Amino acid sequence: MYRIVRRLIGSLGMSSPPGNFSWVSDSVAGFAFPYSKENLNYLVNESHIKHLFTLSEDKPDDLDLFPNLTSHFYPVEEFVPGDLGTVREIVEIIADAERRGEKSGVHCQFGQMRTGTILAAYLAYHHKINGKEAIKMLKTLRPKSLFSVDIMDSKLTCKLYSHISNQWSAGDLVAEIWTNESESLTVHRECSLLYSEFTRLSNELEDLLRPVSPALVGILWNPNVYTLIAVHGTLLSNSAFLPLSNHDQLAEFLNLFGAVICLCDEPKVLSKYFTCVQTSPFKVYVRIDGKSHQLPSSECDLAYCITTSGSTGPPKLVLASHSCVSANVIDLVSHLPVVDGRKTIPGVFITSPLTFDASIVQIYVALATHRHVVFPSSSILFGVDGNLLEQIILSSDADTWQCTPSVFSRLPPPSSCSNLKTLSLFLGGEPCSPDRLPSWALDNWDIFFLYGLTEVSAWSSIVNAKEILSEKPPISGATPIGSPMLKSQVIIKDVNAETNIGQIYVGRKGGGYAIVDKPFTISAILLALKELQEERLIPTGDYGISVPSSKHSPLWFVGRKDRLVKIHGLKYYLERLETEIVRLLGTRHRVISCRCEASPLSAYIQLQDRLQSNELGDLKQWLMARIGLPISYNNVILSNKPLHLNANGKVVDRSIKRTCLSSIASTNIDISNLTFQQLGGTSLKAMYLIETLADNYPVLTSKKAILLSTLFSRPFSEFIQLAETPASDMEINMPASEKTGIEVKRRKVVANCKAELVWSVVLGKCVDASPIMDSESVFIGSHSGAFKRLDIDTGAEFWSRNIGSRIEATACLIDSLVVFGSLDGQLYALQVEDGEIAWIVDVGGVVKSASTRVPNTSKLLIGSHGQRLLAIEKDGRVEWSENLDESPIVAPVALDENGEFAFVGTLGGGLHQVDVNTGHKDWSVDNLGPIFGAPTLLADLNRIVVASGDGNVHGLLRSNGVRLWSVSLNPRGGFFSPPVTLNSSKRSLLLLANQSGHLHALEPTNGTAIWTLDCGITLLDSSSRTVFPLTPRVIQQNDSIIFARTDGCIFHYENIEDNPPSPQLIYRLPSETFSTTLVHQFKPGVLSIFIGCRDDTINRIDFDLTKGTE
Repeated sequence: MYRIVRRLIGSLGMSSPPGNFSWVSDSVAGFAFPYSKENLNYLVNESHIKHLFTLSEDKPDDLDLFPNLTSHFYPVEEFVPGDLGTVREIVEIIADAERRGEKSGVHCQFGQMRTGTILAAYLAYHHKINGKEAIKMLKTLRPKSLFSVDIMDSKLTCKLYSHISNQWSAGDLVAEIWTNESESLTVHRECSLLYSEFTRLSNELEDLLRPVSPALVGILWNPNVYTLIAVHGTLLSNSAFLPLSNHDQLAEFLNLFGAVICLCDEPKVLSKYFTCVQTSPFKVYVRIDGKSHQLPSSECDLAYCITTSGSTGPPKLVLASHSCVSANVIDLVSHLPVVDGRKTIPGVFITSPLTFDASIVQIYVALATHRHVVFPSSSILFGVDGNLLEQIILSSDADTWQCTPSVFSRLPPPSSCSNLKTLSLFLGGEPCSPDRLPSWALDNWDIFFLYGLTEVSAWSSIVNAKEILSEKPPISGATPIGSPMLKSQVIIKDVNAETNIGQIYVGRKGGGYAIVDKPFTISAILLALKELQEERLIPTGDYGISVPSSKHSPLWFVGRKDRLVKIHGLKYYLERLETEIVRLLGTRHRVISCRCEASPLSAYIQLQDRLQSNELGDLKQWLMARIGLPISYNNVILSNKPLHLNANGKVVDRSIKRTCLSSIASTNIDISNLTFQQLGGTSLKAMYLIETLADNYPVLTSKKAILLSTLFSRPFSEFIQLAETPASDMEINMPASEKTGIEVKRRKVVANCKAELVWSVVLGKCVDASPIMDSESVFIGSHSGAFKRLDIDTGAEFWSRNIGSRIEATACLIDSLVVFGSLDGQLYALQVEDGEIAWIVDVGGVVKSASTRVPNTSKLLIGSHGQRLLAIEKDGRVEWSENLDESPIVAPVALDENGEFAFVGTLGGGLHQVDVNTGHKDWSVDNLGPIFGAPTLLADLNRIVVASGDGNVHGLLRSNGVRLWSVSLNPRGGFFSPPVTLNSSKRSLLLLANQSGHLHALEPTNGTAIWTLDCGITLLDSSSRTVFPLTPRVIQQNDSIIFARTDGCIFHYENIEDNPPSPQLIYRLPSETFSTTLVHQFKPGVLSIFIGCRDDTINRIDFDLTKGTE
């Protein structure tokens, strides 16, 4: 707190210490450059220093304001051994002043190596000890002061923050950010940062973080000039950092952090364990609960952590050391021209987020070479407009640029030779061949190909594109990897004797990196730190071939494991196909970019020339005759427009019809009256098509259910028409005025109904999962990755845990744990008490449904898109895992009355009875249609009933699976929720909600339809995008049901035995819902309804049965 108050006093014009200030004796101190009058005021009037020794190239300003301070100027070049005579002279002056009772201060740029040299010499003189003892003493007093003077070894072993050029001056531009106005075609500089501000603010941040250092610091990132300060100041404080891209991620890692730096306009850090110690120019929060989880201060070399989806498995946390990253900086610097005597400081253009380790390397490449950092704004960074990128390069005087080949391909050809300038271009992140590079770039720029893996922090190999032009690929489509960079290892193992292709392994000599798997905890990080310097090789999931005879690239890249396709029994890498297409087409037209995708095999090609339709057709035929692979004519897309790529670099096909047609084997037949399945489509292809449409066209996300139903039950042409139909004039992100209108409507509905909103809690994004509860809590997850435990009565939050992945599945309680799955293919178990992660199990694929607890055991059953059914013990051990029919399992598992057998439906149309103890199948039935809802067991009838996505309902004999009856209900539509039994006083019924908008009541014994209710016309909200009923909940007390409709309407129906009930609207949510109601009666006559909503909330609504509706 003293440091904070002292800084506030300094900002008011009084005094503040220079960075890295500390005493080594009662009369001698060391510190960084004193930039401000407040710094000098602190030295003179608070520290009572009489002699100031300046070792940097420039003197501090405002020295004339302090006549009692004697300035001694001894400029020393950084990383160069000091002159022994100069060192002796300075020490003698200090000693003479000390005898007179006068204090001395020594500084260079950062108060480190040059300052440390003088201080070590002073300590040797003062204490009459030898050099080694003096250095040991200084390291204790000021750990950052000394490093080896051997420049290469020094830079490899010293901290990353030491890579600062000695050419910097206070008024130099060190960073800038460029942006454009909305829809503007020109860019302008938004803000900039001078070197004096950089050093001052970095040192201030260092002081702020010192009380909790060494610790892990979270940086909530956004394109910002203060990114340099957040990174550099954190490292100066002897801490490490973890950059995060959004506030939702912050919740997942908050328990690991000793401090948090917010570079974006996000909400404050909502935690009672942190306090805000700085609000401008960016917010800084430090932990105050005394549980800062400090990192080991003695041998810790950790610089930063980076999250990664993992090239070779589940998501990981990568730990990178200073020495590891320093090797990258030094190697890249060696490829750049020296900046000397230029009037304008050139720039390093960074077009990747801080959450990419390559960006951190580039920041220090800039600082080490006297170049300023050039950031694009968020709109430019994520929009990737080539014309805007070109303007920034020209306007900022950037001479260095690192990006992916895909981003580079957006750059337009120069309009004239005068626009060309010398540029060092580093291309990495995806394979690239010299064939993809335009001649104007090769002729004028120095272009390098980089190869690396996040798991070992940034780049491992490099090759000059011009040098490799003369070398022929060892096999068609292979691309050069180059030679290992400084301290890197790149080898090929597991080589196939026939093809000579093997997997690429990378590592670093001396280690410098470590990997932490989920769950990410401080104990796991501390354990990994012990392995930080271990030397090991990591498999990349990439395949390559060795060419020892090559002068410039002994290793060549062939393709990624996850982009390997089988065609006519032969394996083929899509990267090779892309390279071959570019080579072939390049003989006739300039190819800007090419991207191939699997399932189905497609090629998206951007040409420079604008061709007529007949010319495109001829070119397609010419290409298909030469590549020799069975690509459908419709799946070769030629255009002069840029390819639309998503965040993962995959092509987003902007034609809905083309996306749909590419999912079937042939498009040469009439599709107007044939269904998707009649055209050869399968359940798996259907799911892939729906997910692809939703990913590429977010407006279709809310129509997934009705699209899937139409795909299975109507002609394919009708499905395409439905997908192409605009969803609504109302956008998903509504203007504030429209939201206000909905809130008014919500109040009106509440006023007209006897249902009342008790509480509503925001979860960040859509809540499609259904809530569960115990005696005092409600548990629910959302698309934001947040999972919360809420108070039943008030909605108050007990705890919240963000897992970093979308949650659509309903949770399951098992003793003291709450268990749920997510779209990252993991099953998470949290402690009910505090939300701490108990265990995480990889189930092999997306989880869409709740786990099922086996009664009287500690066992859970769960299926996933990974095509397996798993039995998992309460401690996270997998007891058994079975593949039932090679298709995904998205429906919850049903159990018999004794918990001995499980009934499992799959998207492949299979229904299986499985022994709970062994996982063995007792019987199986196929061709039932894709099953999305849990089977329903009718124990008294010895039957099991299942509904399918193609609109059919089947009744089977429970003992052996013999099909007793099957019915197709009209109007046709898919079933995506389970049959629900209603055992009233008069009769038993099966209730089924259909995507056609109808609710059906069936006779359980033979499937006869008793009644059908059209739920899509009652009190219809015209603003809704989809309207159909969700799974009904039966209220046994009065033989009634409650269910929600997807437009947010909640209905209560009574008298439902023999005739269609009369609908009674009891409440209307402000937005759509795909969450099934959870209904509980806490007091007589009042039903409490818990339900999620697509306005990002979970709600409790109480309905008084005794009053009904008005």
